[in-house]
Amino acid sequence: MGGLRQYAIPFRGLKEGKHDFEFIADHSFFEHFDSSEVNKGLVKVHIEMIKHTQFLELHFELAGKVTVQCDRCLEPFVLGIDHQAMLYIRFGEKSYEQSEEVLVLSDSASEVKLEQYIYEYIHLALPYQRIHPEIDGHSGCDHEMIKKLDDHSASDESDSEDPRWDKLRGLIKETE
Repeated sequence: MGGLRQYAIPFRGLKEGKHDFEFIADHSFFEHFDSSEVNKGLVKVHIEMIKHTQFLELHFELAGKVTVQCDRCLEPFVLGIDHQAMLYIRFGEKSYEQSEEVLVLSDSASEVKLEQYIYEYIHLALPYQRIHPEIDGHSGCDHEMIKKLDDHSASDESDSEDPRWDKLRGLIKETE
């Protein structure tokens, strides 16, 4: 993660109160993460940091577009994202993540590195199912892949009954 130094906020020397920071997560950002579900993208990250005497409060606002793989046809497509998150930073003897929303930094720290949080918040903004949006009432998926899926899908065999089920139904009727 050494190449992502630009995603850090130096907080030592800042006055108490509100401070705004802007970051851009682009293709070079996503290249640093091996297991990213996002192939590429352009996400604007606005962070409002409120510096208090004993802790920092960070409000994240992420908005942009990312390229992800369609769960249905496996082709990439562009997906818009919009996400907000909070991160609280307090200080202690050593650095560790206390919870999803609370980070403890050592008293000697002078900056907070945010690349991992930005990466995670982008992925949290993704929907569970990533499917091409419809275009003019039709699926935006690759038509050839959908045709292959239809050819290989199991057919509905509700018309022809399996005689083994008849025997089981007979056993149920006997016990009633």
